[in-house]
Amino acid sequence: MMQPLAQTASSLGAALPDGIPATEPAAASRELSLLGLVEVLLKEPRRLDDLNREEARQAELMPRFLAISLASFALFGVALSLILHFTPPAAYPHRLLPVPRVNLGDSSGLALVLAYSLGMVAASGLCLPSFYFFALLAGVKMRLSQIVSQVMCSKATTAVVLVGILPIYVAVVLGMVVFEADASLLETCLYLGLALPFVAGLAGVRALYRGVSAMSETMPPERRCRRACFLRRLTVSWAACYTAVSPVLIYRLWETLAPALA
Repeated sequence: MMQPLAQTASSLGAALPDGIPATEPAAASRELSLLGLVEVLLKEPRRLDDLNREEARQAELMPRFLAISLASFALFGVALSLILHFTPPAAYPHRLLPVPRVNLGDSSGLALVLAYSLGMVAASGLCLPSFYFFALLAGVKMRLSQIVSQVMCSKATTAVVLVGILPIYVAVVLGMVVFEADASLLETCLYLGLALPFVAGLAGVRALYRGVSAMSETMPPERRCRRACFLRRLTVSWAACYTAVSPVLIYRLWETLAPALA
C-alpha cells in the first residue's frame, strides 16, 4: 500500500517542476500579444513598465507597440475622414488653418490616414535624439534601445486612449451635423478633433514619465532624490519638443499627399 503511494507522490513531484515552466511561457506569450499588451496598458501599466525594463523583451515589445500605435492612428484617420466628408461646406475648417478637402469619391481620405499614422510615429523618431541627450543630462543610464522602447510604450498608451475617446467624439460631431448646428461651432469642434491625438497624448506623457522614473532606479540613492525634479523637466521638455514637431509634420504630409491622391 505504501509503495504505490510513494510512487504516486514521486511522480507528482517529478511532474510539478515540468508543469510550472510550461504555464509560465504561455502566460508570458499572452502578455506579449497585441491584445495582451492592450489589456496590460489599460489595467496594469506599472506591470508593463516592469516588462519594458527587461532588455530581452524589448525586441518583442517594440514592434507590438508600433503595431498598436499605427492601427489606432489609422482608425482615427478613417473616422476623421468620414466626418470631414459629410461636413457642410460652410462648417469645413478653413478660418484658423485651411484644411485639405476630404472626398470619399477619390483617395484624398487616404492622405489624412497616412498623415496621422506616419506623422505621429515619424515625429517620435525625429525627437528621439533630443530625448537621449536630455536623459544623459539627467544622469539616467539608458541606452538608445531602452529610450525607443519607452517612447513606443508612451505612443501605444496615447493610441489606446485615443481609440477610447474616439466614439464619444464621433457621436457628438455626427449629432451636430444631423441637427444642423451652427457652422462656427461645428468648425471649432472639427479643429478639436484634429487636435484630439494631442489631448490623448497627455496619458502618453504620464506613461513616459512613469517609465523614465522607473529607469532612474539605476542611479545611486543619494542622486536619485536630487534628480527627481530634473526627470520631470526631462519629460516635459521632450513632450514640448514632440508637440512642436508633430503637428507641422502631420499637416505637411497631409498637404503634400492630398493633391497626389485626389
